[in-house]
Amino acid sequence: MSDSICRRFGPGRLPYASRRDVGAGIAMAATGVLAIAIWFVATGLLLVTDAVPALTGGGDLEFAAAFGLLFAPFGVVTSFVVGTLCWRAVDTDAPDPTLGALLGACTAATGMIGGSLGISLVFTVATLVFGSMALGQLLVFAVVVSVSALLFSAVFTGWLIVPLGAFGGWYHERARATEVDGS
Repeated sequence: MSDSICRRFGPGRLPYASRRDVGAGIAMAATGVLAIAIWFVATGLLLVTDAVPALTGGGDLEFAAAFGLLFAPFGVVTSFVVGTLCWRAVDTDAPDPTLGALLGACTAATGMIGGSLGISLVFTVATLVFGSMALGQLLVFAVVVSVSALLFSAVFTGWLIVPLGAFGGWYHERARATEVDGS
């Protein structure tokens, strides 16, 4: 695997990518970027074909695209950090693709939580800056937005993000096993 595309052109060239934990964090962030790219392609195709507005009668897809745009940076950063911490917490030198899949799925689910908290932070700061709510109301608003964003992401993207995270973790550990075996 030492001459793989990842090592020649991709994230395998990043600093500390050869470390097990940081490499896993990079793999989880890349998986998050892949999930977001799929989300935008699917949303864009639905917008171009005008398939959903005929059924729902509104700007639902524009909302979905904006949601993804706000969610993306927080979800990817959370995936990197949590992926690194998960692989660091599991202290095993032997590559285990099954464990990688489990850690990848957990990282993906936690990335959805991080993205939801990020959206809540953006909306809460915007509301605070414009001064349209009292402080107590603002705290309730932050909790409601966080929970709503998490529910939205779980229902509409959880079916995509968690399996992709599991695949990313499995593939990372499989690539490590190939690298250790030398084949």
